[in-house]
Amino acid sequence: MSETVSAKHFTSGELGDLLGVQAWRIARLFELGLLEEPLRVGGRRLIPRSMLPMIVCALRDRGWLESPDDSQVS
Repeated sequence: MSETVSAKHFTSGELGDLLGVQAWRIARLFELGLLEEPLRVGGRRLIPRSMLPMIVCALRDRGWLESPDDSQVS
């Protein structure tokens, strides 16, 4: 996630693209109740930028996103 993030809200697909994970994995975090459901507009989640750290942590906890430490080769 080296890009500068300027949007205030994201869809699951946009966050998936930003973080390099499949959109269904973002959606599943909400479906499983691991994160509070954000507002929906037109059937799409409107995920506030402030949730990014929680989403990254939840993805890492499930093994769906590498930690920065995981990418280093010894």
